[in-house]
Amino acid sequence: MKSAVKHVRVIKPSDAAETIGRQRQRLIPCVTTETCGATGISAGMVNMTPGAMSKAHYHAHSEIVVVCLRGRAATLIGPELTPYFHGPGEFIYIPDGVVHVAVNLDETEDLVAVEMRTDPLFNDDVVLTPEYDALVPEVVARLRRRDPVGS
Repeated sequence: MKSAVKHVRVIKPSDAAETIGRQRQRLIPCVTTETCGATGISAGMVNMTPGAMSKAHYHAHSEIVVVCLRGRAATLIGPELTPYFHGPGEFIYIPDGVVHVAVNLDETEDLVAVEMRTDPLFNDDVVLTPEYDALVPEVVARLRRRDPVGS
């Protein structure tokens, strides 16, 4: 990869192109190597439609911090898909190599989050783990029965 020149830049999510990641999430990469020459970090928006969930995956080399701005999320972590709940203003840290699934618990409202990664390309090191995908709907259904409005 050609070395990018680092420069200060203000990036509006509305000026960045939305993409669908391999993990089936709507991503808007904002701070990346491509946009401003970042070499050790990236940041972008994650938008999840009502009731949406990502595919099970991990990031091979990237640590992740997600800040929920709007909505109520559950991130299912590890082989047991242990739920971690987070809502507006709350942060979740996910180490590199940890299997996870993002879930919008609300079935009528979008979930909006900011995600920061130690992957300067923002979504370069995603590894899908389809062996967990069959378990996800059952776990999510159980969570929704227990907390139907995500409160």
